[in-house]
Order: sequence, then structure tokens, then C-alpha cells
Amino acid sequence: MTEARFFILLGKKLSREATADELAEIERLLEAWQVTPHQLKMIEDFWRKNPEADKRSIEERWEKIVGKLNEYREETHIEAPEIGPVKGKVFTMRRMLAAASVAALVVFTGWWLWDKGEKTGIEVAEVQTGDSVVVASNGIRKMVLLPDSTTVHLNSGSRLRYNKNFGHGNREVWLSGEAFFEVTKNAAHPFLVNTNRMMVKVLGTVFNVKAYDTREDIETTVVEGKVEVSLKGNEEKKVILLPSEKISLKNNQLVKDGDEVRPKVAGISYEVKTVVPDIKETGMPEEAAWVKEKVVFTDEPFEMVALKMERWYDVHIYFETEKMKTILMTGDFDKVDIQQALKILQMMVNFKYEIKGKEIYIR
Repeated sequence: MTEARFFILLGKKLSREATADELAEIERLLEAWQVTPHQLKMIEDFWRKNPEADKRSIEERWEKIVGKLNEYREETHIEAPEIGPVKGKVFTMRRMLAAASVAALVVFTGWWLWDKGEKTGIEVAEVQTGDSVVVASNGIRKMVLLPDSTTVHLNSGSRLRYNKNFGHGNREVWLSGEAFFEVTKNAAHPFLVNTNRMMVKVLGTVFNVKAYDTREDIETTVVEGKVEVSLKGNEEKKVILLPSEKISLKNNQLVKDGDEVRPKVAGISYEVKTVVPDIKETGMPEEAAWVKEKVVFTDEPFEMVALKMERWYDVHIYFETEKMKTILMTGDFDKVDIQQALKILQMMVNFKYEIKGKEIYIR
């Protein structure tokens, strides 16, 4: 039995079209695959949310979900039928069935592939004391579909958290790491992204946030729409960003507080810059090119490039000399393994390296 069969059965169950035999079959599968009541409730919430939404809003969300699903199918070769637009003046039962199948695919494919130890593009939150948490470990990028149909691409070494009431009066998330957001419009409920040093507020737009707990700059880059950025420790200071603009917080120094390492908030300085999208290749500014599986760096110290590579490839890079860390590098690579990436870097800088398992020594 393919996963596609399971998705169809689940969709029929949620739309109350399943026969007694089909209901029994889906219950057996839910038990066999150890689907928890909470996980099933997540899909049901997706099913029932926003019943009062107007036709245009429904159409926009549907087309967005369809595009993401079919793109994911092509990348991962999952056995599931391609879903296209369904014509009609109302949100028909057929479309509802397809939407439930989409939700099931998004949720359960992530669990199955993750359990098998495979690197998948989609992961859905696990419950921790009432909050939902999605983690993209080093070497893995994930795509998350939030209950309000907002799509979040999570970069390697990142963590996204949102509470159980997300979508019901609030749309607030907490990010550690890097994420690319495609936010569904909802004027009544702004979408808030919290990091240790800034908060980003939007109504519906496309933007990238980088907020790793390292010495790298913390950044927000706008691709479409408009965002409002507030600086932690100076909340009255608000910066409005328009398309192709980014804000960078400098001096991201870390301090030791007991066993916890946290950013030093005092003395925040920032700058706003205009960025240029790479129209020919990715259509994204350099800061968001990772969504297209491309690593880009411009005049960055080798040490910062190494940090990106550590997360991207799940390795540890060590420098034998401090001088090597400060060399500025400009370049990019995509869809290459770690050895190919190192050879690309060798074309820019004269160095030798040694690989021992997941450890890389730069000489």
C-alpha cells in the first residue's frame, strides 16, 4: 500500500465520505504507524480553520499549498498524485478532500522519512510542554506549513517554536537560526517573528531572518512586501524595511551566563542596506539564496564561510592558523558535496585540508 492511498483515506475520513471499511482501514494504519492523537488533531485543525474566509482568500491559500506540494513531490519523488486547481464558485467537497490529502502529506511524510533517518524537506513540530517545535539539525533543511498556511523554510542548525494557540488570535513564532518566511496575509492578526535581538512584524509578505547564536550579523532581508523591525532592549526604535532592503545588527558578541551562552544586548548598532536579487539564477538576494540550495558569500572572512559550511554539511572545521580565518572570500556553490566545496574554495585561496570523518582541518 502506498502513502498516497493513506492520504486519500485520511482525506475521506475528514470529509466524512469514508465507508465503514475505509474507516476501519484508516484506524488500522493510524495504529500501525503510531500516529498520536495530537498529530491527528493538527490535521483536523488545518481542516476546520478559518471557515469564514472569503473565496479569494481560500483560492490564494489553495494555489499556494498546491504549488508547494507539487514542488516537494518533484524534489523527493514521493508517490502521490499531482494536485491541480479545482474550478468552481465554492470550496467544493472535492477540493476539501484534496486539501486534507495535502495536509496529511505535509505532516506524515516528514515523520516517516525522519524516522527512517532520511533527510527530508518537510518536518512538522513535536509537542514540548504545550509548544510546537521544529528543529533542522546541521546538514538538513526543512519546510514547515504552519496552521495559517504560512510556509517556513528552515535552514540548517535552526529551531522554530510556536504555541498551541497559533492561528487562533495570534500568529507568533520564536526563531533561533535562519528561516525564510512566506506569510499568509491576515490584516487582523499580524505575524510576529521573535529572535534574541529583534522582533519582525508583518501582515503578509516574504522575507528572510538570520539569527544564529554566533558572531555572525543578525539580519532581516525583505523579498516582497514590507516588514517592521523592533530591536530588543530598544523596543521604541522601529525600522521599516521595503523590498530588497535588509537590516544588519552588528557586534553580535556572546557572553557566558552560567551554563548558558547568550548574545550581549547592550550597545546594539545596526545598518540598513539595499540588496540586489540574483534574477538570472535564483531570483533571490544573496541572503536568501540558501532556499534554492545555494551557498553564497561576498567579502566574508573564511571563518564565517566555514560556519556556513559546518551547518550545511554537518561537519566541524578547524583552522591551524588565526591568519587563515580572516582571509576574505567571495563565491558560491550549489549541489556539491563537501570535498567539491573545499576544492572550489581552494581556487580562491591557497590552502590545504585534511578530512577525518566529520572533522576538517584547514592548513
